[in-house]
Amino acid sequence: MGRSQNRSINEALNWAEVTASRLVNCYYHELSGRWAKELAWQSGNTLESLANFVSLTDSPLKYVFHNTYSKTDIYAGGDCYDDHQWWLLAWMQIYNVDRDIKYLKRAAAIYDVVSKKAWTTATCNGGIQWCPTRDYKNAITNELFLSSSMRLHPYAALLDKPLTYYLDWALKEWQWLEQSGMINSYYLINDGLSSPQRLHIKQRKYLNDNTCVNNNQTTWTYNQGVILSGLALLYNATNNSTLISIAQNIADSTIALLTYSSGILKEPCEPKCDDDQHLFKGIFARHLGYLLPYLTDTFHIQKYTLFLQQNAVSLLTTNRCELDGLFDLFWNNNNSSTSCNLSRDTATTSAAFDLFISVAKTKQQMLSSKWILLGLGNCMDDSNSSMANFYKNDINETICRTTANADNGSIAYDYELKCNGGGFCRIRTLSDRHQTPDGWTYEDGIAQDVTRTNKVSLTNCYLKTDSIEQY
Repeated sequence: MGRSQNRSINEALNWAEVTASRLVNCYYHELSGRWAKELAWQSGNTLESLANFVSLTDSPLKYVFHNTYSKTDIYAGGDCYDDHQWWLLAWMQIYNVDRDIKYLKRAAAIYDVVSKKAWTTATCNGGIQWCPTRDYKNAITNELFLSSSMRLHPYAALLDKPLTYYLDWALKEWQWLEQSGMINSYYLINDGLSSPQRLHIKQRKYLNDNTCVNNNQTTWTYNQGVILSGLALLYNATNNSTLISIAQNIADSTIALLTYSSGILKEPCEPKCDDDQHLFKGIFARHLGYLLPYLTDTFHIQKYTLFLQQNAVSLLTTNRCELDGLFDLFWNNNNSSTSCNLSRDTATTSAAFDLFISVAKTKQQMLSSKWILLGLGNCMDDSNSSMANFYKNDINETICRTTANADNGSIAYDYELKCNGGGFCRIRTLSDRHQTPDGWTYEDGIAQDVTRTNKVSLTNCYLKTDSIEQY
């Protein structure tokens, strides 16, 4: 008795669920349709991540989709063409799970703005420029255009476009991007292109040469990520296996060169990154997850799956702040930061959300500690009954877990962390009333097992791993 009957707990999906609950219930602004402590373009990413989560498990949080649609327009992401396209990808993912045509049309409207206004040949002989007032040709804006084109491609007829309209744009974009020189000799993608300048002797001024070169600026992780899904989708439409080989080369180089010695993903700016950069690693994890279904090479499937899994376990080990439930910038548990350092915000937490979703899709076990997350809500049994418990108000999670560890009869505990801080701990136990810890209250219950949760927001249920049969 007292042992959980769960045999296949998808802890990554459970962490995605509790992270989604905190992001929406504590930080989503219903009036603006955006998240607090995030830049506008980042909210588009969090929206896409939420759609990915809903695709894995039905969730009442999907109300966010219509609400955000009604509170935003096609320029919600910001002023530049990369900003617009993050939201385009979000609306496409939402359409994939909701099938309301308004989301598809919103994505197509954003695409029309970018394709009609941003492709220019005045600099670098083509490509999508970064902003309406900035003709810089950078990697991320063009990678997004490749991915956006391929996401829309299956719906060309539905959008009254020629059948190959979006595919033709994707092929044009990839031909330019591949030849641009932004993919360096290490198979990493630099930030963008620079235009060599030549001196006009008579006019005594520099004139831009239309031939551009790699500017050798930072190889951000998100530049290595977005390209993966674009190439995968283009491969799926053309059956050109070279595209998958290039994607694998980029992913392999990222894992080899943009990681700590522990193998955990590292943003080049760490330990000091700006607000934009807080989300980059999550974008890489998301798009690596998008690539996986298109691979047939067992070696690479296992390699990328293990990489994602190891990163998630490392992140959970040290880098979640118990004061507010947010994750910080660092995924490596050997760094010198604390779990409640100033780098944490909704963007870094959204990045963690991406990582959990990508691992959840692989359906691999992710046992991170002695206590495994059973899911969102209070700990229950199959009949919706509760075990006897010790409970206490105004307590942090460390004390909650330490007390549960000290109780020989503990089977599970649930912990509620309110949006404004302050926690409530309930330890599910087989111990009797006389073993109640000092300062705690004993409550009777009839259940003998913990097998499920009741999905109450902002409350997490954890099972003791030595209480799980045949895990």
